[in-house]
Amino acid sequence: MAEIRLPCLTDAAAAAVVAEHAEYFGAGPSNTVRQDGASVVIGYHDPRWPLDIADWAFENGHATDSAAARVIGAL
Repeated sequence: MAEIRLPCLTDAAAAAVVAEHAEYFGAGPSNTVRQDGASVVIGYHDPRWPLDIADWAFENGHATDSAAARVIGAL
């Protein structure tokens, strides 16, 4: 499974992103999300999973536009 990191603004912001997506449709054995300090570590087989998380994190003020763009660009 590939992994990608999304830097968030704070530890609390990363926790909010993980809380929103941990039980989200798509999470499971092939798509995961966990917190590592102020970052979110996204494990995926489907590249739409990290794209959705990065987009949501930016739209909800938990990550910067540039951090979300780096995740999306790396896919």
